[in-house]
Amino acid sequence: MARFFYMKLNQIGYSEFFMPPEAEEFLDIVKKEFSESLSVEGKYLSKWLKHHGETEGKWIRAKLALATGSLLGLSSDTYIKWAVVCELIHSASLLHDDVCDEDSLRRGQVTVWKQFGIPAAICTGDYLIAEAFRKLTEITQGWHQTILLKLLSCSVKDIVFGQSVDVSIDSKDLKWSDYKKIAIKKTGPLILMPMKGMFKCKEFESDECLALNEISQHLGLAYQWVNDIENVIGSEQERLSDIIYGHPNALVIRFLERCTREDRKVYENIERLSIALSDLNLDKEIKEIRLILDKSMLPVHRLPIVVQPIVITLKEELLKRVGKYGKN
Repeated sequence: MARFFYMKLNQIGYSEFFMPPEAEEFLDIVKKEFSESLSVEGKYLSKWLKHHGETEGKWIRAKLALATGSLLGLSSDTYIKWAVVCELIHSASLLHDDVCDEDSLRRGQVTVWKQFGIPAAICTGDYLIAEAFRKLTEITQGWHQTILLKLLSCSVKDIVFGQSVDVSIDSKDLKWSDYKKIAIKKTGPLILMPMKGMFKCKEFESDECLALNEISQHLGLAYQWVNDIENVIGSEQERLSDIIYGHPNALVIRFLERCTREDRKVYENIERLSIALSDLNLDKEIKEIRLILDKSMLPVHRLPIVVQPIVITLKEELLKRVGKYGKN
């Protein structure tokens, strides 16, 4: 069955297969409602929200919610509102993450904290979290509200927990095993939440949710690892910001673990470390990421067959991203 899905992915392409037609048409509604959530009367908050909303992301979390809810036959009212909620939480996490990481750019634009100050970014992120909870009240099926409220609360807690560990540990002393735990806690919930919400509303048994959780943990680790490679090698993100500000980075941690104590002292110099990493052959890293992605697919058979292609396409997209950095 998995081979059949891979064949279909290659035949009709990622974006078309990822979103069933009946869900694709609702993406514009999600974008409209998300935009409305950013429209407020407050003089300062409206300015900060407008700045944040000027750049558009990929809407991956909205697509996950729409595709899953649609394929499972849930009410469009539920999965449209849930898609908006997931994007609001994701946006809030970006605002707060930029403050914690001291990143100056996001999607090619100056970040809110850099443009307006740290208090502005914190207030804007807090507003988006509050708006996400308010958005749940618009779901007409009350029991769906209750289910999603609990999941949203738990997901936000997991994200905060991951971020709190991230900012509290000296990256120079961070072990690879610790990094993996942080990456899973920090990134996994934002991948899991859109689909798990729809699973819960469909009243699936625990095994389906456990399988989804296992998949999201592996995908979360791979996603963060790829992001870290892009941060060092260069992409849309602010290049080398992890090295400059001393934030946990998979590539840096793995590189330093292979160094002698004397070499580690040499690479305390940011410029020398940056040069060494830019010349690094990433084939070993890429191989391990691919193994993680392969492992993420082992529980796929435990998911409802109609949603299996969704997680497969997530894996395929990450494979495309990481494949650009191989030298062999």
